[in-house]
Amino acid sequence: MTVVPVAGAHSFVSVGGTAVIAATANPTGYNGGYIVNPLTASDQGIGTAEPLIVDPTGVSPGLNANGTAIALQPGQSWNLIPGQVTATYVNAATSNHKFSVVTY
Repeated sequence: MTVVPVAGAHSFVSVGGTAVIAATANPTGYNGGYIVNPLTASDQGIGTAEPLIVDPTGVSPGLNANGTAIALQPGQSWNLIPGQVTATYVNAATSNHKFSVVTY
């Protein structure tokens, strides 16, 4: 099997409090991947490092980690689910919060 890592759908939250799709539903050859919330404020591209909220159920999360949403603290990562058929959304409090996402 050939695996080609590709960038996710978005790599930053454009408007704080407004979720974006990090990994689309049913990407071609989707065997999983990861999302990383950078450790430092500098790497996040904001003034103070903060959590990144992740929801793999195809639901746009708010800013709270509850229900199906989890909080990635600075420096933490989330492994995308192999074969996932729902989009994975992320959200952050601050506009332009950067994160890394790769699918394969």
